[in-house]
Amino acid sequence: MLAIIQSVSALHRRGLDVSKTSVVACLAVALCLSGGVSSTAFAVDGSVIEGSVGIWAPLLPELTEVGGASDSGDSVGTLLELSGHHRFDGYLTSVEAGVEYGITDTVEMFGYEFLLRDTWSFDVGELSAGTGFSQMQWDREWANREIGNDYTGAKIRGGWETTFGRQPIWIDLTLGIYDFDGSYDDGVNNETISKVTTTWGLDVKADCDRFGIPMRFVGGIDYLRDMTTWHAGQISTDDGLALTGAVEFRLR
Repeated sequence: MLAIIQSVSALHRRGLDVSKTSVVACLAVALCLSGGVSSTAFAVDGSVIEGSVGIWAPLLPELTEVGGASDSGDSVGTLLELSGHHRFDGYLTSVEAGVEYGITDTVEMFGYEFLLRDTWSFDVGELSAGTGFSQMQWDREWANREIGNDYTGAKIRGGWETTFGRQPIWIDLTLGIYDFDGSYDDGVNNETISKVTTTWGLDVKADCDRFGIPMRFVGGIDYLRDMTTWHAGQISTDDGLALTGAVEFRLR
């Protein structure tokens, strides 16, 4: 926990904006990591609705102007997510849906998805795989410049639910295949770029119980192969990352 608090302080010293909500989420994550529970990981039949709040750190491509002005693209903010699934009793298939919203002082992201996923039980735990529709919109501001990144396509997800020692663990791997539309507008230049691109994601979840409240720590990393960049008067694309540390609560 002390290490996480020191990390937040270091971000302040570097001049990055860390909101009060982010700090609270960071402390909750630290409390969650300091202990575990002894239940078994398994897919839940019926309907489940979950919400999460946490720290979000997008590391986006650098932007530069002819005169030498630049923006690193790194910022820290807050991520909110609402998700749910329904698994029919006696069947392998579950219906999943989720919506997420992330915001920093320079970046705003909104995304949603609808998936169908099958789950199989083995001695090593439960393995799952599924696919469905996904859409994301990333808006970035730099002075009077607006940079857009729109992704529309499909997402493929594979998961493993198991227990290490007495700690339930959920691991999800995702591959996104999208039609990408990027844009740059500074009032003088208005440029667009389009292509087919991919994204990769890894999420690790661990159950814990603090103050009598069951919760789940979520650590994630997302890699986006193409995001809009602007260098010396030319629009192009470069890769970006987004790091997440959140606490998830079961709402139903």
